[in-house]
Amino acid sequence: MTAAAPGSSPAEIRSLTGLRGLAALYVVIFHANGFWKFPDPVRPFIHHGYMAVDLFFILSGFVMAMTYAHMFEDGFCFKKFKHFLVLRLVRIYPLFALMTVLTAILIVTVLAPTYRFEDLPLALLPNFTLTQVWGLSNSIVPQAWSISAEWAAYLLFPPGVWLALKVSRRWTVLGLLASFAVLGAIAYGPHWIAETPLRGRHGPLDIVSSYALGTTLRCLASFYIGLVAWRFKDLIPARAAGVLFLLALLLLSMKGSDLILVGVFGVLIMALSHDTGWVARLMQVRWVYWLGGISYALYLIHDIVQKIIFQSFPGWGLSGALPKWGWVIVSVTVSIALAALSHYQFEKPSRTWFRRLIKNPPASKPREVLTPAE
Repeated sequence: MTAAAPGSSPAEIRSLTGLRGLAALYVVIFHANGFWKFPDPVRPFIHHGYMAVDLFFILSGFVMAMTYAHMFEDGFCFKKFKHFLVLRLVRIYPLFALMTVLTAILIVTVLAPTYRFEDLPLALLPNFTLTQVWGLSNSIVPQAWSISAEWAAYLLFPPGVWLALKVSRRWTVLGLLASFAVLGAIAYGPHWIAETPLRGRHGPLDIVSSYALGTTLRCLASFYIGLVAWRFKDLIPARAAGVLFLLALLLLSMKGSDLILVGVFGVLIMALSHDTGWVARLMQVRWVYWLGGISYALYLIHDIVQKIIFQSFPGWGLSGALPKWGWVIVSVTVSIALAALSHYQFEKPSRTWFRRLIKNPPASKPREVLTPAE
């Protein structure tokens, strides 16, 4: 890359994998909040769990830059772009499609008495083309709105690389400021951007409606911040990760801190990318790192597990067997177990099988900066 020299990157930054695992667990607990009232001291922190998705978007932009930006360092090439999209589809689509099918079946069977969905047949095509969040339909797998939004970021990845990594630093910083301005407009702007008034959300950036322009813009802005974080990652030393991590935890316990959190998340990722320090070691603890490995499956699976346990079990007369907090623990445990099963028995094998079908990637000149993470 001519515009940045962030140093050589490892095949994997293990601390970022662990961070992704903790963020996925945070989302699971956040959604459990809808079924059980957490104790007052931890409730503000739990209510902020939606911000884990913004962390995902920033982290995704960072890792995509690390992994794939070299494909467009000489400009746009359609063959390379097609290869990039195929690689991303191989990574995200098989498990997404499986969970969409299973959830659709459960919506009209097990969940039918308690769960209402808009016209399911009309939602199938937008969902299976990953375009549902573009104002076409709700997500059959509710949390998959973020996958549809990120698909838009993948489609815009080549110009994103140019704007974040190829232009002068001055223009990149202007783009960064514009991204925060977009997030500010989403958080505090007119009703039509978010489709939900601020008082109806957990916080300013809790925008998830498929029919809200702000939903996709939330992803694109944070994704670009992640691209920029990759470019400037060497400006933040590893020793800053401790302060940033504690600051993030503090802000997650405070209302209205969303925009500041986005900035803290970006800088924290930059510090952790060096993979050293006590926070990096915490993220590399065996179970935390393992959780990062199954995080995508956990993200897709947990919602349907919670709906079955908290919406279907009462009708079956099973809810009285445990207190609600006990069922929360059961739902988290079952979600993790099923995520591990699906990751090792379906997600990884399907990814390997599809990768074998992919032809050799388009030729490009040797890379001086980037090495693949996948």
